[in-house]
Amino acid sequence: MQDLVEFLSPIMVIAAHPDDAEIQCGGTVHRLVLEGKEVIYVICTTGNRGSHSPGMALDELAEVRKNEQLQAAAELGVTEVNILKHDDGDLIFHPQELREDLVRFIRRYAPQTIMTHDPFAGIGTYNVCYLHPDHRTTGMVAFDACFFCSDSSLSYPDHLSNGLAPHGISAMFLFMTEHPDVFVDISLSFQKKVSAISRHQTQWGKHPDLEGFFAEMAQNIGRARKLEKAEAFKIVKR
Repeated sequence: MQDLVEFLSPIMVIAAHPDDAEIQCGGTVHRLVLEGKEVIYVICTTGNRGSHSPGMALDELAEVRKNEQLQAAAELGVTEVNILKHDDGDLIFHPQELREDLVRFIRRYAPQTIMTHDPFAGIGTYNVCYLHPDHRTTGMVAFDACFFCSDSSLSYPDHLSNGLAPHGISAMFLFMTEHPDVFVDISLSFQKKVSAISRHQTQWGKHPDLEGFFAEMAQNIGRARKLEKAEAFKIVKR
């Protein structure tokens, strides 16, 4: 079993869309909360294009997905959820705005650990989910915000006037990665993960076998380390 002591608290999960956090690290998040560690969510888009329902309006879907995300986070014990106003699919056009958003949240909450998308994961795989522009952009901008901006007094110096001092993190744990070196046993938190994902009805409400789908995913990840079910990350330290 991976020792969760490496996930220094507070922990910030930076995800592109409502449901990404639960899918990619929901089991780990639940374990961390049970360990008494503080977990904060920052969701970079409203998810307002994540529907094929005819007649669904952008604002309407954004509100629905916000409520789904709040319910899903609550299932895992996460109470601090921040959802940015960026449109689904458009992050690639707003990296500068997103970077300042993320630096602001990092300075506000002073996390020691960041969990986010691996910006390099899709190279060589051509997996549509991995190559989603919001996933790639979130990972890349989060990486820049964490390691090159948030701890520099010369990056966004006006933040100081709002009481936001420079802050450096200790490590990033990248999910959706092809190069994992940290495996977390989620066997005991798997049901909570599925319950959280099921709150995202707009995305998963019609899936014929939600639990089976994610059980297979977790089993495939865990197989390399002889774990029943696992989530995997690439760790990057300062």
